[in-house]
Amino acid sequence: MTRPLSSADRQRLRTPAYLWRSLIPLLVIVGLLVFLVWPRGQHSDGVHVVDTAGPIAAARQQAGFTILTPSGLPTGWRATSTEFTPAAASSKASFRIGYVSPKGQYAEFIESNDPADALAAQYGPLATDTAVMVNGSSWEGFRRDNNRQLIRRTMNGVTVVVTGSAEQGELVQLAGSLH
Repeated sequence: MTRPLSSADRQRLRTPAYLWRSLIPLLVIVGLLVFLVWPRGQHSDGVHVVDTAGPIAAARQQAGFTILTPSGLPTGWRATSTEFTPAAASSKASFRIGYVSPKGQYAEFIESNDPADALAAQYGPLATDTAVMVNGSSWEGFRRDNNRQLIRRTMNGVTVVVTGSAEQGELVQLAGSLH
């Protein structure tokens, strides 16, 4: 039978060495848990990348117009959002993909069979700017109220708008990748 420790025995056990003997196993366990659950990924900047193949396929089936998709974008472009809005009583169908550009800025394109002015009006007041050349084609240029650029082109009844916080060169690169 064991007897309870006396106060002198308990005091003798309160040393830094006994403290470390009890703390080290706890620290090892916590360290292993952190190692096992720490998020790992291709990018550690918190950008959530999405796969666009499924939404593009769904939009192609439901849109009622030819969906242009980006191809040949250089490394560094990361899709972060997709949205397909089916036609309704007050608007026509639209499809949007948002990206983080290689320079870390936001860029998106939206395409719709809505009238060009109605589609661009989603971005607030626009001021006409100079035309922008994309792969030899002229796109209309606009400035938004926050001084961000918006470029737009209508082809076969479908309007494509490219805009975002990215600089013009990246917007042109995104627009040029649409096929």
